[in-house]
Amino acid sequence: MNIRTFRPPYLLRRFQQIRFEKAHPGMPWLTQSAVLLLDSYLKDTDIGLEWGAGRSSLWFADKVKHLTSVENNKAWHTRVAEMLDRSPVRSKVDLRFVACEENECDEPKSPHPYSGVAMDFQDESLDFALVDGMIRISCMEAVLDKIKPGGLLILDNANRYVPNPFGGGHTTIHEAREAPRSPRWQAIISRLESWRAILTSDGIWDTRFWIKPDQSSFR
Repeated sequence: MNIRTFRPPYLLRRFQQIRFEKAHPGMPWLTQSAVLLLDSYLKDTDIGLEWGAGRSSLWFADKVKHLTSVENNKAWHTRVAEMLDRSPVRSKVDLRFVACEENECDEPKSPHPYSGVAMDFQDESLDFALVDGMIRISCMEAVLDKIKPGGLLILDNANRYVPNPFGGGHTTIHEAREAPRSPRWQAIISRLESWRAILTSDGIWDTRFWIKPDQSSFR
């Protein structure tokens, strides 16, 4: 384990993170600022897609019209399904199990069914998409065109993949990333240049938002 893990700034941030999660057991495992932003942004007419099921599935479903949630771990999928079955929002969630053993890679592979769930949606039909599971670069690539103008693209643990401002390295990956993780991530960042970007962080993880612009305003 990296020695930085035991430094006081990291330990304080980690304690604050754990305290917030325990005080708000029904909230998604995102940064506190991200949860507050989403709480004020989401509407009961919204349609969303998330990779990585869990507490977020119930939380989103309570606020929106419909959510498709994709999970790759069979045991966790079963547990989330049981949670949903005990919840009044069950009818608003399409919970899918899609096995995925692939890792991130620099060069694109053939489309994977996991990220390919995005292909079930028409272009510009989603109000938001949360990328918080497996093969995140593939999911990002697949979902960009599916988000409506004004819609949200959300990437959790973003400091693993895109540049972050932590000069001290007090993150769980212990690096201040100055460049995207790979050429594919660089290509995604380039495609997102015209989108409004919002960075939230708890000093350990980043949750990043991009808001899709209305292209008609540029015509």
